[in-house]
Amino acid sequence: MKIALVGRGFSTSWGGAERVGVNLATSLKEAGHSVTLYSARADQSVAGLPVTKVETSGFSSALKILGFNKNVGKLLGSAGQDVIFGLTQIYPLDIYRAGGGVYAHWMRLRYPSFYQRLLKYIFAPVHPAMLRLEKKIMAPGNCRYVITNSELVKGHMESYFGVPPEKIRVIYNGIDHSVFNPELRKHRRGVRERLGIGQQDVVALFVSNNWKRKGLGTIVRAMARAPYLKVLVVGRGSTALQNAAVKRMGMGGGNLFFAGASQNVEEYYGAADFFVLPTRYDPCSNACLEAMASGLPVITTTENGASEFIKEGRNGFILDRWNDDDKLTEFFMRLKVSGERKRMGRAAAAAVKELTIENCTSQIIELCEIVMKEKAT
Repeated sequence: MKIALVGRGFSTSWGGAERVGVNLATSLKEAGHSVTLYSARADQSVAGLPVTKVETSGFSSALKILGFNKNVGKLLGSAGQDVIFGLTQIYPLDIYRAGGGVYAHWMRLRYPSFYQRLLKYIFAPVHPAMLRLEKKIMAPGNCRYVITNSELVKGHMESYFGVPPEKIRVIYNGIDHSVFNPELRKHRRGVRERLGIGQQDVVALFVSNNWKRKGLGTIVRAMARAPYLKVLVVGRGSTALQNAAVKRMGMGGGNLFFAGASQNVEEYYGAADFFVLPTRYDPCSNACLEAMASGLPVITTTENGASEFIKEGRNGFILDRWNDDDKLTEFFMRLKVSGERKRMGRAAAAAVKELTIENCTSQIIELCEIVMKEKAT
């Protein structure tokens, strides 16, 4: 098959969505399919794959988003691809992978009041631009199938847009188990020595480039009542703001460690004792799944599709509210015992062992073949 993969970016270091795109493109190529990437940017992780650069223009984010859709449509119109597969919001297309979830739902979570949302729509045009694209994708004739990476997002697609269940496929993200596995413990000593963390310290790991949305503030408030705990933060963000919050709560700076962005994030999974992501909204956090595969218990929220793999008290814990620092403190205290963490870590790895890149790719290929048959009739 000739498959067009459309995404905003393809990289193994920028973020989870970009890494998913790289894994999918590589796997489709290895399966013998002809894959062309359509994107505004791509790094060396997709070397060997043809990349068609999609130009974006405009002085605002809204214009760039709408411009991307318009320009990629022109390029695809004459490309002769068998299947158009969108990893971002474009239309028309054959398969849309809603890896970012439902934007309309995120807006309701972020701005619960109708009047709050109305002001945002007026003064931040990027929001109505995203909502318009999302609505257009779901309009009749613009998309044959939707892939969601969790039952959570499948439910949102049905409730917000009335997408028939038979037009939605839940395909969970694949994990590279050759990279993310319990053997990462071999990095524990080296990473801790480099960061100045004691070998006997209990370390909670937080990985994100969006600290506010993913709940770092909740972690900082909770750790004030769990003085035994060290928190290791990997990703880009304002360390000054978080250190200021630590000082306001009367804590010393020795419990919060910032590693910065890393292209070898797996080493930090090996250095940690458990993983925490009290996210406000995450369709299905790759970081949570990778942590589980690495043998770490995970704490996250009901608004994270990855919570579908967590059994309360067996391989992790689930917060009903992303900002419930009291409950998070309780979970921190329950993970103080080494034997409990190890037991839960083993169960976490077992829970996601079937989530492989190969399984994910085979399900996507199967859906692409269905599209091919439908287009031939």
